Amino acid sequence: MDFEHDAGAELKSQLEKINKLESENARLKEVIKDNGLEDELELDCTSVEESICLNGINHIATLVESGDFSKDDVSNFNILYNVLRSIKGKAPSGNKKPKGEVKDLLALVTGAKK
Repeated sequence: MDFEHDAGAELKSQLEKINKLESENARLKEVIKDNGLEDELELDCTSVEESICLNGINHIATLVESGDFSKDDVSNFNILYNVLRSIKGKAPSGNKKPKGEVKDLLALVTGAKK
């Protein structure tokens, strides 16, 4: 019984240390971003949420390039794009496009100029 108690206490202690280190890591990443040092330090300061958005946008870009995309993909792109802008501290685009503006999606995803 002592072993289980000791193991539980050790686990709790390690989880607290992990939480403290994760908080410190996040704080230091913010300091790096705030000082514009990402390129100099060659650190990946991409959050999990940002990575998910970028991966989703890249996936939709692949669908668009192959011509195999749906209306849901257009909607998902808009959501991912606005979330990514929000993560990067930019206001989500407030200008609502009328439905069916797929050419704008194509231009955004493929990098084409309007």
